[in-house]
Amino acid sequence: MEFFKMSGGGNDFIVIDNRSVVVRPEAIPDLVRRLTVRALSVGADGVILIEPSRVGDFRATFFNPDGQPTFCGNGGRCVSRLAYLMGMVGPRMRVETIKMVHDVAVEGERVHFGMPAALRLRTGLSLRVDEQYFDAVCIDTGVPHVVIFADTPHSASILDLGRKIRHHSEVGPEGANVNFVMVVDEHTLAIRTYERGVEGETLSCGTGCVAAALATSVLGKTRSPVACWTRSGVTLSVQFRGTSADFTNIILEGDARLIYQGNLGSEATRGFDPPRRA
Repeated sequence: MEFFKMSGGGNDFIVIDNRSVVVRPEAIPDLVRRLTVRALSVGADGVILIEPSRVGDFRATFFNPDGQPTFCGNGGRCVSRLAYLMGMVGPRMRVETIKMVHDVAVEGERVHFGMPAALRLRTGLSLRVDEQYFDAVCIDTGVPHVVIFADTPHSASILDLGRKIRHHSEVGPEGANVNFVMVVDEHTLAIRTYERGVEGETLSCGTGCVAAALATSVLGKTRSPVACWTRSGVTLSVQFRGTSADFTNIILEGDARLIYQGNLGSEATRGFDPPRRA
């Protein structure tokens, strides 16, 4: 089975062209769990399947390492550039996902990806964790996010706190991604993200950058465009119009790089049990 390894802002993905159904639906969850285990298989933050679409140029279906379907902004940028490199589409395209049909533009190694409308915005939250209180904003930018305002240097771990906030009762039964955000100036943020489904910190999160940009804009701390410094060192840009009542034209822009392509051997999914992510 041929696959491609893509990276967007430090988020890495295994992409498989599934237009001819090389992966059967019932086999997908276990295959994803096995392929994404680092060192024992290819390893990645997620898997993306390219599939036929009746309403777009193609459909992109995203899966977290736990095998569950999801939406992914960085993944959307990556699969769009790969489709362009494969000759499937031109530099302007329409990509169907579980959320919507996205307008996308590829310019060299960078991709402008239209994002879904922001939903369920809640500001003024104070989350209690281990006798500490954290100011927070909740917002859904394709997946649920919590934005925490905290300076977290690279040397500091966010795993324990991220895990606890991800499961906090205030964020709902499904949990949420957790973003630790520091405002640098009105057009710049530093951000680190704990992702559900991955159940750990990723080097970048596209929907997290959008969540942070919109949350800080609502509070009057930033305005479009907002540059997000990610843990990888790569900067992603978020552009938008409007206010908290009606954000429109939300665009995530950044790098999308083809790292390598290859063929999966039978041993890539054999001889180990993938971890179960809570």
